[in-house]
Amino acid sequence: MLEKKKITNLIMLMQQDIHEYELKYHGEFAENPHVGLGNKKTRCVNEATLPIITCHPSCVNKCADTCYVINIMTYPRPNCRRCQARNTVLRRIDPYRYYDFFYKEAERMNLPIRLSDGGDFEDAVQVQACIAAAKRHPMVQAIGYTKRVELLSEFRDAPANLHIRYSTWQNDDINTKTATDLGFNLSTVVYDGSGNCPYQISLARFRKHKVAIAKELRADGVDAKTANRMAEKKTESLVTVHHCKNCALQMCGCFKDGTDIRFNVV
Repeated sequence: MLEKKKITNLIMLMQQDIHEYELKYHGEFAENPHVGLGNKKTRCVNEATLPIITCHPSCVNKCADTCYVINIMTYPRPNCRRCQARNTVLRRIDPYRYYDFFYKEAERMNLPIRLSDGGDFEDAVQVQACIAAAKRHPMVQAIGYTKRVELLSEFRDAPANLHIRYSTWQNDDINTKTATDLGFNLSTVVYDGSGNCPYQISLARFRKHKVAIAKELRADGVDAKTANRMAEKKTESLVTVHHCKNCALQMCGCFKDGTDIRFNVV
């Protein structure tokens, strides 16, 4: 898990990345956003923006150090961080064009979309842009998890192919009740690898297996950098595609025709 000092340094790097892309684009949607396919087992199009920077302010102190996206992608992979920054700036410039691009790509590849694989919606305009794209591409299923309780009411006109869940956590009773009263399903965020949040479970188990494999490789004389790279590759073989437990058992509306939208380590 990342230390607070490393998180502070990471935030500075992300802010620098944003500034560089803002200077590059000068307010114009000058190129297409990065479409992430991620681990091939996810079988979905990943729409990722910067974590922390675009997340709800409460996330910085609550879950930044255990965030799957930060620990697995943003911090150890500068190229991933820059792709997230690029998407963040392009979405701010023209959210309608931004989301329509992802839906077109998902439609072309016949894949669902994992919205906000990193980060979150930032404002109501982005939400409306996502809804508009979902309506224009009714055959594309998309799922997103948000902590922006203040934006949930904007999803009242969302079509059936856009699945949004509110991410709740301990002592979040007021916001959780608001989300429930508005009719949203919940995803419970935890920080120790227990509970039903796929990313937190993934992070805990991924790291456990990776550390064990890397340790064995180093004991056999493999240098640390190579051992970590090999361990990560081997650990990916432990990832199995499915949705949350309730979805897998009850075939709830989060996926369609057996096509999973999110992955987890089992």
